[in-house]
Amino acid sequence: MKLDNYNLTFKKNLPFHAELLHITKLLPHRHEKELELIFCLEGSVNMEAADQKYTLTAGQIHSIDYDDVHRIWSDCENTILIFHMDLSAFDDWDKTCNMLFSCESNHLFPYQEKPMADVKDIILSLSYEFFTDCPSPELYYKPLRRLLDIIIQYFNWFNYENQDNYMNPELYERFHRVLEYCLDNYRNKISISNIAREENINRNYFSQFIGKTVFSSFSKMISYIRCYYAERLLLETSMPNSEISFECGFSDPKYFYASFKDMWGRTPTEHRKIYLDYYRECLKIKGGTTAELFSDSDAASYIKDYIGRWHQEKILTML
Repeated sequence: MKLDNYNLTFKKNLPFHAELLHITKLLPHRHEKELELIFCLEGSVNMEAADQKYTLTAGQIHSIDYDDVHRIWSDCENTILIFHMDLSAFDDWDKTCNMLFSCESNHLFPYQEKPMADVKDIILSLSYEFFTDCPSPELYYKPLRRLLDIIIQYFNWFNYENQDNYMNPELYERFHRVLEYCLDNYRNKISISNIAREENINRNYFSQFIGKTVFSSFSKMISYIRCYYAERLLLETSMPNSEISFECGFSDPKYFYASFKDMWGRTPTEHRKIYLDYYRECLKIKGGTTAELFSDSDAASYIKDYIGRWHQEKILTML
C-alpha cells in the first residue's frame, strides 16, 4: 500500500498551513515534519492514528504527531479545520522531533483547560489570517511560537498522567532523554540497568519513575516504540510480519504479535488488512478522497463567524 505523503503547499513560505473542509474519507497518510491539529467545528469525524481510535465532535481538537500514519473519515455532515505546523521551522527542531504530543479535548485535567482554550484561539486566529491576505512570515512567528510552547509545556506525553500544574523539571528532562534514546535505538537491545546507570539513579527507582508515566512500565515503553515503527513497515511495505519483528528490535515474532495486539487492539495482519481495504475503498473514489475544500474567501468568512460565536460562548460561561 502506498501511503499518501499529503505534501502541503505553504503560502509565502509560512511555517503553517490551514484547510477548512467537509470530510467523507481521506487516504491514509503521514507528514514528515508537520504537527497536525484537527479541530472539529461542526458535526463529527472519525480518526485513527497509531494505536488511537476516536471520534471528534463539535468543539473538540486532537493532535497528530509528525510521522504518525493516520486516516480520517465520517458518515455524517461536518466542518473540519486542519492546521499543520512545520516543526522544522523552529530553532528547537532537534528537541521537538523526539517529543510526542497529546493535545486532545478528550483527555484534559483542570489545569490544561485554559491552555487548550488558548490553543483554539491561536489556531482560529492564524487560520483566519491564512485565508485572508497573508502578510510577511515574520508577523506570524510570535503567535505560532506561543502555540508550540503551549503544546510543549502542557500537552507533551510527560503531562499525560500529570494531574496538576507542577512539573518537576528534572523528571521532565529525564523522561525526554530516555524517550529520545529509545527512539534512536529501538532496533537494538535496550537495557533498563544501563539507562538507569546513565541517569545515575537506582534501577528500581527508574522503573518506578517510568511506571508513573503514560507508558506504565519500561517494557511497555520499548514495546510501544517498536510497534510504532513496525506499523509503518506493515503499511508501507510488503515485508512479512516476522521480518518486521526483527527489523524493529523484537527478539521473537510472538512478542511482536502479542505487543501489537495489546496496544493497537488488533494483530499486525488484521491491522494491515484493515488499512489495505480502506485504501482500496478510497481508490474507488475519483482522486482517492472525498473532501469538499472551502475556498479561501468562504473559509475566511466561516472562521470569522465561528470566532464570534466561540468568544460569545466563552463570555457567557463566565457570567
